[in-house]
Amino acid sequence: MSVPDKTYIRFVCFQSIGRQRSRLDLFKAINEAVESEHAAGWAIAEARKLSGWFNANLAIPKAFSTGGHKGFGQPGLSWFKPVATEHIRRMHRLKLALEECGIHVEVLTTRDPGLIVWQDQFQIVAEPRGRKF
Repeated sequence: MSVPDKTYIRFVCFQSIGRQRSRLDLFKAINEAVESEHAAGWAIAEARKLSGWFNANLAIPKAFSTGGHKGFGQPGLSWFKPVATEHIRRMHRLKLALEECGIHVEVLTTRDPGLIVWQDQFQIVAEPRGRKF
């Protein structure tokens, strides 16, 4: 999948608890996939392998909010920068593995992720300015 310059990409899945639908981090979704009775063995192995790769090759953001009243009232969301081609490629592989385990993954893109509160070479964390992603 080609992503235009200055377009950020995010992978999300959702978890329903009762009548509430909330975002579930893809890496936390791996735990659910492993516990699924219907998960294919190859998909679980692939998800675990990719999780290990991301643990070794992607920093954990140090900030998710500007804090206080200056923020937009929502915690920041993580997005991949367009230059993170290897990370994005592997996220698409993780998406396929999770979907084989019954966990739907959505791919979101934006040119305006909001107020950037943290970044490194491959990713940003941005407060979404009241928009929902």
